[in-house]
Amino acid sequence: MGRNVKKGLDYFPFDVDFFQDIKIRKLIKYQRGKAVTVYALLLCLIYKNGYYMLWDEELPFILSEQTGFEEAYIQEVVRCCLALGLFSKELFDKEKVLTSIGIQERYKRICDDCRRKCEFSEFNLISSEDKRISSEEKPKNSAESTQIKEKEIKEKKIPPQTPPNGGVSSDRGGRITSSPSSEKYFDIKSELRGKPGITENDVWEAMRLAENGKESSIGTGLIKQWLDNPSMCDFYIIIQNLQRMEREGQIRVMSHENYFVYVFLLMNLTKSDADSVRLYIQDPILFEECKKLIAEIKKGGINQPGRFLLKKLRECQMSINKQNLK
Repeated sequence: MGRNVKKGLDYFPFDVDFFQDIKIRKLIKYQRGKAVTVYALLLCLIYKNGYYMLWDEELPFILSEQTGFEEAYIQEVVRCCLALGLFSKELFDKEKVLTSIGIQERYKRICDDCRRKCEFSEFNLISSEDKRISSEEKPKNSAESTQIKEKEIKEKKIPPQTPPNGGVSSDRGGRITSSPSSEKYFDIKSELRGKPGITENDVWEAMRLAENGKESSIGTGLIKQWLDNPSMCDFYIIIQNLQRMEREGQIRVMSHENYFVYVFLLMNLTKSDADSVRLYIQDPILFEECKKLIAEIKKGGINQPGRFLLKKLRECQMSINKQNLK
């Protein structure tokens, strides 16, 4: 009688670039750092069993007991992992099974290294001839990649034209207001603030991706749909979809780095000082200088950031003018 073949693993490798993976970075952003504990524990349970694990009603309690986190939070993290592609959502919806292409590829590689027999009798997501790549993992071709990089470079050099502004009314009575250019805006900040599970960072990221609530923006349309029916999905999925559209060039919005220059001005300066600084930083050179100055302010020791920025930007402007006269 032959020996039973051991399916589970005693260990699995932990990639040194684990925290650089875009999916892990999103998981941490949407569910905070403790979500990594839940995900790592699930990986341990999966590899101990082989290359997949069946989900049942007791599992949230077991994970809660082992991590100290609430069962509701455990379930939220799992939903987030499924939405991000860390586990196969299609297989989970059909079979209540937690696994992924990456998990199975890693399992196969470890078995090969250990010269162990490796069989995928159930829930196989990889073929023997080639490894299928999901649409999320599929690499962009070089032409697409080059175009996206060129766009990013242009955005970095030239500050986009829709920074956070005071033109959007905070009056909760009227959800749509108008800017001086007659462009209509939707008051995203007031509508999202206070919603369960939505942080202040989420609000500002939504503002960035929706061009401050511009009615003609794709982002504003998606966010309004979610506000009308929050049960359609978790809000982070809306943010995730907009970020993907930004990466793929389907929407063009201010870069994260540039946008939060304006957020800093809005949150830390008087309206008069912020307006004056914004006039200076319409010049791309002064905009880059402003970013350096803000980094200096964040180190501490500067009690009047508005006066500091205006003084330094004025000096920089004078220096540029002198050079132009030569």
